[in-house]
Amino acid sequence: MTPDEVRSLLFREQTRRDKQASVGPSEIGGCRRRVWHRLQGTPTTNPDTLSLAARLGTAFHSWIESRLSGDPRWLLETKVERDGIKGHIDCYDTQNEAVIDWKTTKMRSLPYFPSTQQRWQVQIYGWLMQSLRPVRTVSLVAFPKDGTDRDIVVHEEPFSPLVAAQALVWLDDVKKMQEPPKPEKDRKFCRDYCNYFDPSNVIGCPGK
Repeated sequence: MTPDEVRSLLFREQTRRDKQASVGPSEIGGCRRRVWHRLQGTPTTNPDTLSLAARLGTAFHSWIESRLSGDPRWLLETKVERDGIKGHIDCYDTQNEAVIDWKTTKMRSLPYFPSTQQRWQVQIYGWLMQSLRPVRTVSLVAFPKDGTDRDIVVHEEPFSPLVAAQALVWLDDVKKMQEPPKPEKDRKFCRDYCNYFDPSNVIGCPGK
């Protein structure tokens, strides 16, 4: 079996169109051009993006879930929808009234953790969970794939409806755009990771 056969068997999507019109909390604060295309229902022009890192992250989430399941302190993988925003919350600590989001990353990225996008994401999760349970704090936990147990980083901050509102205003601003915003990501990155990468700039985005 060749590497191409492995990629084709395990990673390539079965459809050439991204049918998800809604935007998830993890996308808010990211690339405006990508979010705009998703909201517009633009057909994907680059379906065979690299996905190993994302799939490894999903597997890691499943492992954490297996470690915590069965303990009533933890509410795991909670799906919540509020005012048209859908979220999939990794973990809620009933003892401390805390929303927790797990992140896999690399050691070189830890100095930049958490980003504004990541903080907005977990604050939106707090806002979503607040419709079901009280929320006092939100946390992001980074697990570096090329590090050790000692390199795990935890960022905790008070839940802030104001910060969540800032993120939702960002999304509303993108929704109001009549024309696609300028590309924000480097072309090489878009080629590997964005479903809307389109060098021709006819349907999708050519990148920077």
